Amino acid sequence: MWMSLGDRIREFLGDDPKKLVDMILESMKEEYGDIPFIAKSMSSRRPETFIFNALQTLFIMKRPKAVSQKTAELLAITAAAAIGCEHCVDFHVRAALHLGCTQDEIFDAIMIAGLMSQTSKLSIGLRKLERAALSKSR
Repeated sequence: MWMSLGDRIREFLGDDPKKLVDMILESMKEEYGDIPFIAKSMSSRRPETFIFNALQTLFIMKRPKAVSQKTAELLAITAAAAIGCEHCVDFHVRAALHLGCTQDEIFDAIMIAGLMSQTSKLSIGLRKLERAALSKSR
């Protein structure tokens, strides 16, 4: 029997998405040592949206294809620090420690983030300076 995509999604979620949400939250707590703020907020407001977000997180952070789970956490720390997401850095540092990353590994990730942030800002500023200098000399 043919089913629309919406019907298939409803079938996947079941009659009570709360059961699946609770299972995902418990799993997050076990794996990370904590439940991320975003997960708490999304799961209470839009459980169906949270479920699909959690699936995305599962495949990107918990089951990466080309890097280890520890490396994925270190990459998350690097990205979070580079974009200045304090809450994300806090969470992913705890998650990395929970997975067995060393403080030195985490320090290196943060130092790489700092370097990338610095060079990004320098690149923007120096390019603007060069353009201004070129236009003034014409």
